[in-house]
Amino acid sequence: MKFTTLVEPLKKAINAAERITGKNITLPMLANILLKVNKNSLQILATDLEIGVDIIVSGRAEEEGEVVIPAKVFNNFLSNLSEEKINLIQDGQNLKVEDGKHSVMFQGFNIEDFPIIPHIKSDKYISINKIKFQQSLEQVIPAINNISSKVELNGVFLKLEKNNLRLVGTDSFRLAEKIITKDNYKTNITNDISLIIPLKVIQELLRLIAENNNETELIEIIPEINQVQFNLGDLRLISQLINAQYPNYSAIIPQSFEYEIITPKEDLIEAVKLSGLFSGKINNVKFIFSSTKHQIITTAEDPTLGAATNISPILNIKGPKNDLEINLNYRFFLDGLNSTNYQEIFIGLNKDINPILIKGKEENDFFYLLMPLKM
Repeated sequence: MKFTTLVEPLKKAINAAERITGKNITLPMLANILLKVNKNSLQILATDLEIGVDIIVSGRAEEEGEVVIPAKVFNNFLSNLSEEKINLIQDGQNLKVEDGKHSVMFQGFNIEDFPIIPHIKSDKYISINKIKFQQSLEQVIPAINNISSKVELNGVFLKLEKNNLRLVGTDSFRLAEKIITKDNYKTNITNDISLIIPLKVIQELLRLIAENNNETELIEIIPEINQVQFNLGDLRLISQLINAQYPNYSAIIPQSFEYEIITPKEDLIEAVKLSGLFSGKINNVKFIFSSTKHQIITTAEDPTLGAATNISPILNIKGPKNDLEINLNYRFFLDGLNSTNYQEIFIGLNKDINPILIKGKEENDFFYLLMPLKM
């Protein structure tokens, strides 16, 4: 191997690969990355056996070859370089790095011991604008806490239907659903499919989209029975799926509401945050939806902190003339408000034990459900 490339794109690629590497002390090989030079490109591979990444960096190749080296030390080395270009030279199973001012030798390992990263060769795909996909995922992942004993809740549920791509997240206390309509994506898949993608994969995918913001407009999703692959320009992210049955959440979605409220988002966020300062350990804030005063009154009290009452206006309300009191986890409530970009919020309510629905006033492709606290 003898390869010359620019330092900055190599830094970005190695940093992404190092995040994927395994931290399992019983399998130290997973802390390494595989560098493979073929023609005028450098292929960088890393895996923790659940997630794998394959990144291509362009450059000038004089000799082909491949080495396995520790990811962390190589990443730290690159992060301290100020040179524009770098030379990678294979020396047996080791890697020599030169940049004009520095010459460093990295201890390599047996290539045969590096795990194989699968490549999904299916011709089935879903192609979508990466920013649209990013924004949609960011609306549903606040409803996932990734520590549930129910493995099916530790990921994003993706369902491809005839005319929609549906994304769902839940931790059983709250649920968020985003619908991407057919005009926003392309696919050659004709049947309905469902996947549960681990949250940590989605979080890494969002980081990769942000880091590759100007390199490609589209992201390609390649689904398989037990795996999914995301193609993002010269980067491929592959992951195992969560093998479980996602809950039939549609049964808990309210079809009608006793109270329908329109309220300004920023006023409500401010009131909830101020009351939340006195909510104590369980984040409990009492919400009083007053149809007579056209106000949302939030109150909280903690004997060691103090008490607060804050008011935000209701722009419009439909429903009974009596007030409705509900105890909510205020942090979860704020997650719902922050998941929409609309400045006027719709809140749908029934009894104090029923889930409340939050979405933008004119938002028809997203909603956030939140269960009340039992006091």
